[in-house]
Amino acid sequence: MYSAAVLERVRNPRRVGEWPEGREDVGTGQAGTLDEGTTVRIQVRGDAGRIVEARFKVFGCSAAIASAGLVAEWLEGTALDEVRRITPERVVDALALPAERAHVARLVVDAARQALDDVMEKAGRRP
Repeated sequence: MYSAAVLERVRNPRRVGEWPEGREDVGTGQAGTLDEGTTVRIQVRGDAGRIVEARFKVFGCSAAIASAGLVAEWLEGTALDEVRRITPERVVDALALPAERAHVARLVVDAARQALDDVMEKAGRRP
């Protein structure tokens, strides 16, 4: 049912974890609810207009875990102004997600954008 790309990211997840709340260089975003079956939290650490590191936590299906891992990977090293180029459609295509799982890509991208807005606000930049 899932592509090799999804299975690889689920079997060998990278960038899983979180930083403690209150750090000025860390932005946090969260999307989804446990009632819906999927919740995603993405954190990014920014420095000098770039995302230096990204971490994620997911409660959900394999597609959600793989999507969050992929987006966290894409975020690292990306200029803050370029993050919005990451779209749910790019995630779906990269992982060959089945149509019934495409909504998790949207949740992951929403969480990433919230994390971006949070880190930019903390850095005194307008999201």
